[in-house]
Amino acid sequence: MAQRNSKLLIFILPMMFLFNNCNGVKDTFRSKILVSSKGEKLYINTLNWGVTDDNQYTIITKDAGRLKNRTDTVSAIIGLSPFVYRFRGDTLSVFYLEWKEIDIKERFKSIKIEYNPLENREYMSIINKAGKGEEGYQLVP
Repeated sequence: MAQRNSKLLIFILPMMFLFNNCNGVKDTFRSKILVSSKGEKLYINTLNWGVTDDNQYTIITKDAGRLKNRTDTVSAIIGLSPFVYRFRGDTLSVFYLEWKEIDIKERFKSIKIEYNPLENREYMSIINKAGKGEEGYQLVP
């Protein structure tokens, strides 16, 4: 019994040391700026976290720094790649799966927001185009 406890202790002590000395994984903030013909700015900000950045919040906002911290997630969309977008002629077109709820709370003076809920087949086609940079479609940063 004593031998088993000492083997367990030999395993646990280095693990405790390792975990206590890790600095932790930092969040990853990304931002994409879109500018209207009148100079109004819109930001698509994302915040990813987790060991592989596989958790994400996304927000469309007027504030370049919005969502830099996980304490600032009011009205943020949860999930990886929540939508595809296209910005043309002062219109931001947002494409997403029809079962998702996307409602951008902020209002813009010179930028119109167009919502496009799609069935899975249509959405997958647009994601494919966005991945290739075709027809102006863009993936969330």
